[in-house]
Amino acid sequence: MIFLEPQFRNEHGEILNVVNTHGKAVGYLSYMYKDQGDLYVLGQLEDEGEKQNFLDVTTHFISGLKEAVVGNEEAEPYVYIHLGGEVLNLGKEKSDQKAEEEEEE
Repeated sequence: MIFLEPQFRNEHGEILNVVNTHGKAVGYLSYMYKDQGDLYVLGQLEDEGEKQNFLDVTTHFISGLKEAVVGNEEAEPYVYIHLGGEVLNLGKEKSDQKAEEEEEE
């Protein structure tokens, strides 16, 4: 199990530590946004055993952020989340990536 623990915050974003049940930081999640609604989310996880928990927490967190920052617009946030050197895809990005691969073939 993991938790998000606030580390730093200002009027345009926040840095959150990803903390395990023992209180040890095992990654981070940060977001920044502009007044026009552009949302950027960056994250990293060290503990491979928490990959699915991290994806679940991050997906819900980004959905809430998108609604709060971007609103009902169709603009998608810019997301870069990784586990070591592997980029983790979240929900819609998977279907977009498959469509792009099929077009290339």
